[in-house]
Amino acid sequence: MKRWIKSIFILCIVCIISVVTVLGVNITNKEEVSGETIGINTIPVYAESNSESDSNSDNQSVANVVCWGDSITYGLGSGEAYVENEDGTLDISDWAYTDALAYYTGLNVYNLGVCGETSYDIAMRQGGIKMYIGKSVTVKSGKKTRVSIVNSDGDSVLLENFNGYETDNSEVDNLVYIDDVLYQLSLNNGAVYISLYGDTTQSVKIKKGTQVVTKAAHDMQTDILIIEMGSNGGWDDYDELISQYKAMIANSGTQCYIIIGDTDNPDEAIDSENYNSSKEVGLNDTLWEAALREAFGDHFINMRTYLMQNALDIVGLEPVEEDVQDIADGRVPETIKYDFTHLNAYGYYAYGVGVYEKGVELGYW
Repeated sequence: MKRWIKSIFILCIVCIISVVTVLGVNITNKEEVSGETIGINTIPVYAESNSESDSNSDNQSVANVVCWGDSITYGLGSGEAYVENEDGTLDISDWAYTDALAYYTGLNVYNLGVCGETSYDIAMRQGGIKMYIGKSVTVKSGKKTRVSIVNSDGDSVLLENFNGYETDNSEVDNLVYIDDVLYQLSLNNGAVYISLYGDTTQSVKIKKGTQVVTKAAHDMQTDILIIEMGSNGGWDDYDELISQYKAMIANSGTQCYIIIGDTDNPDEAIDSENYNSSKEVGLNDTLWEAALREAFGDHFINMRTYLMQNALDIVGLEPVEEDVQDIADGRVPETIKYDFTHLNAYGYYAYGVGVYEKGVELGYW
């Protein structure tokens, strides 16, 4: 009897030890997974894979780098140009900065620059600033119905192209998503009309207050967000502009982002009333640049000073006398510019290298 009781006692002790060991392993594993997840969310290095199974997988993900902006992002002013690098002579003709970024990262880089847009327009295209149906409407198959598109204040909204893309692309004009249904908007004498897009026999009632999403915003799954905007206005003070940036970041669903500073010379920028000449600023931050740096920290790049210090070396051009004087006067060198505000292909290439270097610094690629 005693031997039987002793055996039962030993068996219980062994079971207790086993349970405690398993619980300890589970707790340890949860802590490790939690730490790994946080690391992935904050520093997503997409360009490398340490997993043999990942490298052999046909479904290995490639990050989407989504670049919103105006004509600078679009690349207006680019033209014929060639640079020398480790691969030999590289034809960068007609490149925007996004082309250089795609070249160096190997990632999916999307150019969503639209010429002439204000920061408010850009934030609305992206979805940081929302658009809504202003009044309930029933849309019938094959018919156009007048519709009201408003912002959160109830003011009418009118974009050059509601699809969110620049007009010179293969996308169908003015396509939007409402409750994940695709519609096409059209304009007639200042009024906006809506119709169902595609082959359908359905009739749909859209309620007042339903969000309207540009096709570009709907299409883009953003892993890394890059924003350049503000030189065309759309804001009354730095705080308003910063709030627009923050709304776009929140809407993107990622905390991996880069904010690019304006490349206009200080005495030619939209806030030029603060300066008598660019020379008084030089390589220091302007008030605008300082506000963005304070708001976004290491996510901000002062592209104006970056180009002043690095652009000519990056593209392999010797500075001419005018460039030397420009830099001494706190101005972006004329050799890399198309006009007073836009860059040429050399300028956009150097601009893209600057964004690439910032992404390296932040651990994005």
